[in-house]
This record gives sequence, C-alpha cells and structure tokens, in this order.
Amino acid sequence: MALLFFKSPKHRVFNYKPLYYDERKEALDEKVENARKRNAGEYVPGDTIKGGFKKIKYDAKRSKGMNSLVRYATILAFAVFMIALIYFTKIFEVFLTP
Repeated sequence: MALLFFKSPKHRVFNYKPLYYDERKEALDEKVENARKRNAGEYVPGDTIKGGFKKIKYDAKRSKGMNSLVRYATILAFAVFMIALIYFTKIFEVFLTP
C-alpha cells in the first residue's frame, strides 16, 4: 500500500492546433528551396544518398548451388562427427572397463 503524503500534480498538455496547414504547399516550398540550393552549389540533405545504395543482384543458380553445397557439407561434417564419437566411445570403453 502506497503512502500518499503529497498530491502529485497532473501533467499539463500542450495542445496547439495551427489555424491552417497546407501539406502540399509545404512540400512544394521545400522542393523549390532544395532546387535553389542545388543550383547555387550548396548542400541539400539526402541529395547524395539517392543513388548510393544499390541492390546487389546474385545469380539465382549460383546462390541455389551454394546453399545446397553448404547443406551437404554440414550433413557430411555431422556424419563424420557421429562416426568419430562412436569410434572414440568404443576405444574409451575398452580402457575404462576393468
């Protein structure tokens, strides 16, 4: 049970609603300003990143072949590990039995 000696004040909410907001006009103004900056040689945020990231295309056949190769190598490694485990347990069984 909590002891309440003092009243905690309720939080105040800032609820400002602009009288008029035109989203299309804001976007157009931003594009015009960016175009002016670009023509003047100034830095425009996001301008150099547009073509920076390119999708890396892999050959589907090569990728498919690599996946199957990795799968076969994993199965082979697991089989060799199991055979070695059985072999070593038989060897240690001979040494440990009196």
